[in-house]
Amino acid sequence: MSVKMTVSKDLKIRIGQKIKSFRKKCSLSQEQLAEMVNMETKSLSRIESGHNYPMYENLVLISGALGIEPWQLYFSDDTKDIDKMRSEIISALEEDENKIPAVYQYLSMLK
Repeated sequence: MSVKMTVSKDLKIRIGQKIKSFRKKCSLSQEQLAEMVNMETKSLSRIESGHNYPMYENLVLISGALGIEPWQLYFSDDTKDIDKMRSEIISALEEDENKIPAVYQYLSMLK
């Protein structure tokens, strides 16, 4: 049970950090973003600090106000260079060939 609580806390922190990062990229203050989504500034502050997890409706409103999709708040920005990413992908596929069909299908969908 404590593992689940740790994951939940980590997720709240990560989501809050992502919201803050996207908000700053948009040059918005907490007050401005809170007003855009009809939320109290204190509530947004608690979300950004990882103390509270936003309700689904607020998550959708916040991501919309930031000009992003909600899923973007769950994934990290990869700032690795292309060669590093290529190397990691090749290594992962060499370690587990069972992943090749799934990766191939995914790449086929991108065409």
